[in-house]
Amino acid sequence: MRTTPIACAAAILLAACDDRAAPTPATAPAPVAAADPMPANVGFLVSGDRTYANGGMIAVDEANARGGLLGRSVELIVRMGLEDAAAAVAAAETMILDFDAVALIGPNRSAHAIEVGAVAERHGVPMITTAATNPGVTGAGELVFMAAFTDRFQGRVMADFAFDSLGATSAAVLTERGEVYSEGIGEFFVDRFRSLGGVIAFDESYERGQTDFTLESRSMAAAAPAVVFIPSWEDEVALLTEQARALPLLDADGEPTVFLGADAWDNPTILEEGIPAVEGSFFSTHFSPDSDDPTARAFVETYRARYGITPVGGDAVSYDAVRLFLEAATRAGSLDAEAVRREILATENYAGATHISHYDDLRHPTKSAVILTIVDGMKSFHQQVDP
Repeated sequence: MRTTPIACAAAILLAACDDRAAPTPATAPAPVAAADPMPANVGFLVSGDRTYANGGMIAVDEANARGGLLGRSVELIVRMGLEDAAAAVAAAETMILDFDAVALIGPNRSAHAIEVGAVAERHGVPMITTAATNPGVTGAGELVFMAAFTDRFQGRVMADFAFDSLGATSAAVLTERGEVYSEGIGEFFVDRFRSLGGVIAFDESYERGQTDFTLESRSMAAAAPAVVFIPSWEDEVALLTEQARALPLLDADGEPTVFLGADAWDNPTILEEGIPAVEGSFFSTHFSPDSDDPTARAFVETYRARYGITPVGGDAVSYDAVRLFLEAATRAGSLDAEAVRREILATENYAGATHISHYDDLRHPTKSAVILTIVDGMKSFHQQVDP
């Protein structure tokens, strides 16, 4: 597992644990002066090995520099490395019951967020997910919100881009079987692409943990699609693209098929490992670190100065999720869950690392997506797509 930089000065880091045991604090919280009220603890859940708590910590530190939340300092209770929904649920329960968390932020994986949403709703705690994008994430109840766009929008963005911008009239789709995020966005892409008049020449799924994609690659090659949409994580992306390119994978005109991805591709590992097969690919994500928007630039500069690395989309929506809660609670003048819920729902023209126009009745944000491309082994901004 890669080491993930996390600021711990104002956070309690919950140690990774066996799924059968509740997580326990690895460090004690920073001392609070006797005259101060107890800090407002905010639970922050991270699925897998991601840097997303870094973004959340920046939002917390900004709030504390302004005097905290309703006269209380803010602490981020971080649990990282959640590999399944059961671990995410256990962590959320601990944050609420043992640390009196006033809100839950995250997790970033849709399958985990759906289960954690039920915990938040049962305990009456507001929850804002970070990079989770499946629209079903908010289905648990009125207290669950998303900071990221939904896969319904993201799937449409990539289908429109393939058909209109790339001129692709045939596409292949390969998703992970039984995975809410992967199958969900794959279905949205397929439906939209067909509605535009495109042909889905190949639509299959693979098993979790699969490493040999020979059969899938050969079937795709036989279909000769102009693009292949792979809404998967870095390990599968590396294997799939390398094995398909080796055939080679070409379109009907004999040109290399273009690989397309979604926000799960916005991961430094894909570029750090120098996967030549992804050269020339395009993927959608939450923001670009090259943005010239003032609030996005401020976030990027702070992030780089503090951590020495460039933030990815998940870091950006993590920052925004924490800020959205803190700003809503401040406007409400209370930590009452219903009062906070009303203020989050009333959010308009939020400007942070990303922008949110407003929330709809399903507590999904209306916001833009960006499309990045990989050129010379580096990701770069290609275009912004507004809702």
